[in-house]
Amino acid sequence: MFGSQLSEISRRGMSDAVAVIGLGRFGGALALELMRNETDVLGIDHDQATVQRFNGKLTSVVRADATDEDVLRELSVDEFERVVVGIGSNIEASILTASRLVKFGCPGIWAKALTEPHAEILTQLGVQNVVNPESDMGTRAAHLVQHRILDFVPIDDGHALVRCTPPEPIQQRPMDLLNVRQRLGVSVVAVCRPGGQWEPIEAGTMLYDDDQILVTGPTRKVEHFSNLT
Repeated sequence: MFGSQLSEISRRGMSDAVAVIGLGRFGGALALELMRNETDVLGIDHDQATVQRFNGKLTSVVRADATDEDVLRELSVDEFERVVVGIGSNIEASILTASRLVKFGCPGIWAKALTEPHAEILTQLGVQNVVNPESDMGTRAAHLVQHRILDFVPIDDGHALVRCTPPEPIQQRPMDLLNVRQRLGVSVVAVCRPGGQWEPIEAGTMLYDDDQILVTGPTRKVEHFSNLT
C-alpha cells in the first residue's frame, strides 16, 4: 500500500532518516528544517490536505493513521532510529502513537507535549525527549525579558547557555586575570566581535562593550553574571 512512497528512503537507508508524525506547525517546520539540512524525512499525517501541501517538499509523505500499530509497521516506522511525534491537537492520538514507538524499541523518540500532564505521561511511557514548545518558549522569553540576555538556551535542569554583552566589570582586562569561573561560578566560552565570527576565549582575550559572548553555568549564576554593573 505504501511501498512506492517509501522507496526513496529505503534506497538511501532508514538509519539516517527521520520519521515525523503530525505535520502541523511544529512537525511541519521541523520536517522542512531537516530537509534543508539534507536529512531524509518520512512525513505522516492523517489529513489529506496537509499531505498534499507537503508533497514534493519531503522525501516521502503519506496519509495514515499513526495510532494503528499495523499501519506503522507497514510504513516501516518500526525500523527508524529517530521518530518525532508532532501531533498537535489530539492528546490521545499523541499518547497512542508514542506508546507504539516505545513498544517498537525506537532508540530516539521526540514528542511534542501540549500540557504538563501530557508531558508527564509521555515521560512515564518511556519517551526519551519531550518537547513543550509553548512552555519552553515562555520560559525562554521570561529570561530574555528579565535580564540583559540576548539569547537563552537551557542545557540541563538548572543549567543554561546564554548570549549576552560583556558586563562592565569584565571589560578591557585579560580574561586570565579575572578568574571568572572561580569568582562567579560561570564560564565565558566564546566571543564575537562586531562583524566578526565566534572565537574561543583565550587567556589574554579582552572583552569590550560592543562584543557578544557565550556564557555557560548554573542558570541563576549566568543570570546574575549578565546583570553585573
